[in-house]
Amino acid sequence: MLQRALTAAVTPALLLQFTPAHAAAPVAAKPKPSVLTCTTTTPEGLSYTVIKAGKGERPNAESRVIVNYKGMLTADGTEFDSGQGAQFPVGGVIPGFAQGLQLMQAGGSYRLCIPSKLGYGAAGTGPIPANADLVFEVDLLSFKNPAPKPVIPVAERSCSQTTASGLGFDLIKAGAGKSATDSDMALVDFTVFDASTGVVQQQREWEKIALSQASPVFGEGLKMMQAGSTYRFCMPKGADSGPESNIIVTLLDVRPAPTADN
Repeated sequence: MLQRALTAAVTPALLLQFTPAHAAAPVAAKPKPSVLTCTTTTPEGLSYTVIKAGKGERPNAESRVIVNYKGMLTADGTEFDSGQGAQFPVGGVIPGFAQGLQLMQAGGSYRLCIPSKLGYGAAGTGPIPANADLVFEVDLLSFKNPAPKPVIPVAERSCSQTTASGLGFDLIKAGAGKSATDSDMALVDFTVFDASTGVVQQQREWEKIALSQASPVFGEGLKMMQAGSTYRFCMPKGADSGPESNIIVTLLDVRPAPTADN
């Protein structure tokens, strides 16, 4: 009876004082779905998971790939882009995607977790917010490497003569045509190559160059030439083409430069 009376005297408010404060405990954050996480991290900060291994060689920065892909925001899994049989150069995509492609082999499927710094950074783009981390699921269907670049032979990379300004040159083929002046436009074929390795960096044909708009060192070289001639020029340090790049130029023709009214 006394026990019953004591029990009856215990009010709900009193009971609350002895109730453990479970409601005050922090709620653990839900782990991200596995589809938004990766297992291996590179020194650059890219993470990846091999879903399916491929076989054979890997693409390089110059390769052109064919892929299926899906892009998602790491924050909530929102899909912002996808493609089937998409074709593009490895060097033409965001750094994290480019790095990931170079880890893969044809036939492989990877998940790439790309931090913002290897993606679109603080600028964002379209549906991708600023500073957003991204996840891509990628199937590398195939890739093709470009043909090797031509290489200039060792004996044809340097120059034996130098002007007062420091421009190196060699006459490869003499011409008998007109020489260009500052008021003329030169029509040229040219090849730019690495002075050390001889690897060709750029080739252009029938390029129109107004001497008044050319850099001083290149303009100097063009005015040394006669139409029909071919020269090799070794650019001095600090020239526009860089201290390690030389150029072979054929002067095809010399014409009056167009005026502003033309």
